[in-house]
Amino acid sequence: MHRWIAAFVMVATTAVGASAQILYIPAAANAEGVNATRWRTDLELKAEGGEAATFTVELLESGQNNGDPLSLDGTVGPEQCVRLANVLETGFAFTGTGALRITVTNGRILATSRTFNDDPNGTYGQTVPAVAENEATSFGSHVTLIQLSRSSDPAAGFRTNIGAVNVVDQLIEVEIELFLADGTSLGTVSRDLKPFEYSQVNDVFDKVGADDVGDGYAVVRTTTDAGRFIAYASVVDNRSGDAVFLLGAPDDSTGPPQDRLVVFEGFMRPG
Repeated sequence: MHRWIAAFVMVATTAVGASAQILYIPAAANAEGVNATRWRTDLELKAEGGEAATFTVELLESGQNNGDPLSLDGTVGPEQCVRLANVLETGFAFTGTGALRITVTNGRILATSRTFNDDPNGTYGQTVPAVAENEATSFGSHVTLIQLSRSSDPAAGFRTNIGAVNVVDQLIEVEIELFLADGTSLGTVSRDLKPFEYSQVNDVFDKVGADDVGDGYAVVRTTTDAGRFIAYASVVDNRSGDAVFLLGAPDDSTGPPQDRLVVFEGFMRPG
């Protein structure tokens, strides 16, 4: 049975060439949250370069092997945008959390999303940007998430959730090491991610027994050869439910750049 959503139809995933543009929205939701929050995700797509683009959006469900995910095919015209409001509900009839993978089969696109709390008095939430697959973190590297905090009082301060998306077709282990701002290690949280699985650890500092963390950070890596992932943090205000999205930043520098001798060769025109 086909199910149409605007100009979109539920279809099976099709194979594309290795050169296709592949983007990930690292977190998306259609779910109840903590403290009576209700989260939903709007996805926005625009054709790049004045040409039409065709694409597939796939749902990478939390807790699942997503080797054969649900998908939507779509087209966006030249100089046009398309918005998929509450995409997990309207596009996939799905309640829960996950990530989105966008594969562009013709042309190129710009993409972004907003995951927000839909409150009777208004909305509030966070922009979740698209991340190119080639920007994923590989085995032997790591990313750092800063500006994290936790309050032991659920009615005050903030809580930090950290999530990751596995972008390879194999099981990988991801480690999240948590620190105070002064560099004191608080402990490590590990998660096994199935092929193309999305997972989020809620109130992550609580998982290592931390009480109040006024300022902290996390280092995220994979221990699996050939593993690759995208990591993020969502820091949520316990009082309002408002959230700030933080994408993992590369933090592998071993020191300041070295001076280099550069030699130029050329020709002198006779005077």
